[in-house]
Formats: sequence, structure tokens, C-alpha cells
Amino acid sequence: MLSSYDQLHKFTSESTQIVRYVYFRSFARSDQDMVPLKTKVIPLGEVGRGFFDALRGVITASKERDRSALFVKLYRNGDPKDIIALSEKFKQEAYRPTTDEYERGFLVAWEIALKTLAELKANYPEYPLKDEQPARTQRAEAEDAEYEIKPRKKSKVRQATAG
Repeated sequence: MLSSYDQLHKFTSESTQIVRYVYFRSFARSDQDMVPLKTKVIPLGEVGRGFFDALRGVITASKERDRSALFVKLYRNGDPKDIIALSEKFKQEAYRPTTDEYERGFLVAWEIALKTLAELKANYPEYPLKDEQPARTQRAEAEDAEYEIKPRKKSKVRQATAG
């Protein structure tokens, strides 16, 4: 019988592809690929559910650009060497004697996701920041707040024909 680590690593290529889609902001494709992956990993039990939930969390945090989420922080500012080191730490944590099956699946998914992220950041380092707009200044936001938006009035020509 395969260990849970070996069972989950059978899905490395699918997981890697999902993280690649997230990195290049192709969320429709990442969501699409999650469907068949779910049908493959959920039957593995808690370890499969943890694995799936971790990948779903990566997608959700990235879609929402949640700057407090670990994946988004690493995506935006992480150094590939540090990301690889964290991936190895998650791999080690997955096999602590006190780790339960759900947590083990969760950590294995993170190990794969972070290895992929590190590789992508090394090969395409400028990509995560290319679509960010410069931060708005407080002054620009204050100026926007001064304007009141009112509904448009009907033109006089339309008022004459309507009445």
C-alpha cells in the first residue's frame, strides 16, 4: 500500500498545473482543473480533503488578492530560495508523528504549490507585479470624495416629446 505522501504525489502534475494557472492569473482554468482533481483526491479520505482544501485556498486567496494570505505574500514578494526552504519545512511537518491525515494532505499540497511557485518566480520574476497599479495617494482619494454624483437630467428635447 502506498503512503499518503506517495498517494498525493501522484497528483503532482495536476497540482503544479493549477498553481501555474494561478501564477499567470488564469483562474477560470485553475477552477476547471480543480473539478477532476477533486474526484481523484476526495476518495482518499481526510488526507485527500486536506490536499484539495489547500489548493482551493491558494486559488481563492489569489483571486481575491488577499495580501494577508501566505501564498499571495510569497507570490508578490517571496524569494525563490526562501520559498523552497519553506516548501521543505512543510514537507518535514507533514511527517511529524502528531500530524493528522487532513493536516498531512494540506501540508503536502503546500509543499507542491510552493515548489512550483519558487520555480515560476525564478523563471518569470516580474510577472506577479506586472498587473498592479500604483497605489492611490490619500490626497487623490480625498479629492474623489469631494465630488457628489447626481443622476443625469433628461434633455429638454426628450422632456418636450414626453409631455
